Amino acid sequence: MDRATRRRLQQELGIETELEHLFTFRYQARYLDVGSEHEMCWVFAGYCDEPPRPNRLEIAAIRWISPDELDRELAETPDEFSPWFMLEWPRVRASLPTDRPTLP
Repeated sequence: MDRATRRRLQQELGIETELEHLFTFRYQARYLDVGSEHEMCWVFAGYCDEPPRPNRLEIAAIRWISPDELDRELAETPDEFSPWFMLEWPRVRASLPTDRPTLP
């Protein structure tokens, strides 16, 4: 999984960096009237000083926001986010180091 994650990070975002496995979880969630997902997810995190170079065949849009701003958006517009992201964000948020600067 480590190698596959690094490979996909390079293919999708054009980034190479060290990654840390945060946790693995299984979920089953319905998404609007589009369908549902039932998957096992491995969640990794890493830091990189270079800007991402998104592969436009994989990623339609990208933006930087702070964890606090993401918390606000999740509270105000939860329907804008996938159910599985809503499940994993609290654990990701709790694992973020407090001594690292975040982007503005």
